[in-house]
Amino acid sequence: MESAVAVSPVVEMQEIQTRLEQLAAVSSQLEAVDLIRETETCKALMSAIQARATAVMEALRHNEEALRDVPADRRGKGLGAEIGLARMESPTRGAQHLKHAGLLLQDLPHTYAALARGHIREEHAYAVAREVSWLSREDRQRVDRLLEGKFGSLGPRQLGGMVRFHAQRLDQAGALKRLAKAESQRCVTVRPAAEGMAYLTALLPLQQAVGACASLHRTANTLVSKGDTSNPADPTATPRTQQQIMADLFVERLTGQATAQAVPAEVHLVMSDGALFGADATPAWVTGHGPIPASMAKAWLAHPEAEVFLRRVFTEAKEHQLVRLESVARAFPAGIRRMVILRDDVCSTPYCGAAIQQIDHVRPVRNGGATTWTNASGLCAGCNKLKENIDWSHERGYDYLSVKTPTGHTYRMEVQPILPTDDSGQPPDKKLPVEKPPETRPPPGTVTPYRCRSTTPIITQRIAQLRAA
Repeated sequence: MESAVAVSPVVEMQEIQTRLEQLAAVSSQLEAVDLIRETETCKALMSAIQARATAVMEALRHNEEALRDVPADRRGKGLGAEIGLARMESPTRGAQHLKHAGLLLQDLPHTYAALARGHIREEHAYAVAREVSWLSREDRQRVDRLLEGKFGSLGPRQLGGMVRFHAQRLDQAGALKRLAKAESQRCVTVRPAAEGMAYLTALLPLQQAVGACASLHRTANTLVSKGDTSNPADPTATPRTQQQIMADLFVERLTGQATAQAVPAEVHLVMSDGALFGADATPAWVTGHGPIPASMAKAWLAHPEAEVFLRRVFTEAKEHQLVRLESVARAFPAGIRRMVILRDDVCSTPYCGAAIQQIDHVRPVRNGGATTWTNASGLCAGCNKLKENIDWSHERGYDYLSVKTPTGHTYRMEVQPILPTDDSGQPPDKKLPVEKPPETRPPPGTVTPYRCRSTTPIITQRIAQLRAA
């Protein structure tokens, strides 16, 4: 008899994808709910397959690097980022997947089995792995045995709390050390949100966080009970909700300002000349955060207490990419650094999206890399360190950055225009009221969108007009 030819698991997965694409549509509500449930079970199984492949890849990488005499402390460096790229996620998320996969496969067989059978989701499995990661291997396995058959319908947070309880019971001294370490990692971060908002997050010890929130709550309740809910900086005296008052108090107490609107800050705001001078609805772009409506950007510029520093930014006329700059120095000068931040917006590693912390050479100086515009990348600290690992390389072109990993896979990040373009040819759904341009505006034809050749006095005059209005 002829032996069966082994089929690659990758080929098998591709065949499964083809079959799923041909899946017939549901014909009833009952069938729809059943299909949704079965799909969720399949997603959990796929998560288990990913975890297994991740753990196997880690073992293979360590073995392969051991044969190459790579020092033990350098084996597996950057592997988490490779996992993140393959999953179209950030390096930080990839490292978490790598850590959790190893725990699930080695020490948490019951949790892994529940995931593979669709009894829990990946989020549940990771909650278990995260809460036992600091325990000894023996204690991790004990907690896993306690969970067998008890997952039920618990949510990830409830399940994590249960696991944390068992972990602290098994190793009380370790739990105290862990709490002390967590307190040392207190920090404040900001990340963008939708509609021109942002999340300002403080990671604090529990009692401090609860106390700070309670203080805001008490003061807001007092103002609401007195009927004093209007904003002192709002001439319309529009009443504020309790949550709005708490948010304003939070900003005022942090900054020491009399009102939340008077906070000084440096914001890189990129705006087309058409939106500044006329009725162009092209949104402005806040570097590192994203778009805001043109009218909101004008309102920011018109605020009487805002200090505005003007800087003309020139772009290539057709593709709207920033023009080249270069330097003979090894360290990037302030001008190039600022331009790189405007161009890349966030960390330029594919799928990362973290804030830019370092400007570094794509091709290292030690390998002949020049301190030029085309050899500069804005990266977070982790990704900048990551590209120095064995068999990693970056390549930058005029409008892209590509990352090559040790397995030979290449991931490409396109450089977007400094302001996104609309190539559909369709007008916006809503047009802003047409504003009369200033008399000193340059003649038609001398200014194109994204290429501001207007002089600083003209822009200054326009901002003064917005404030006067």
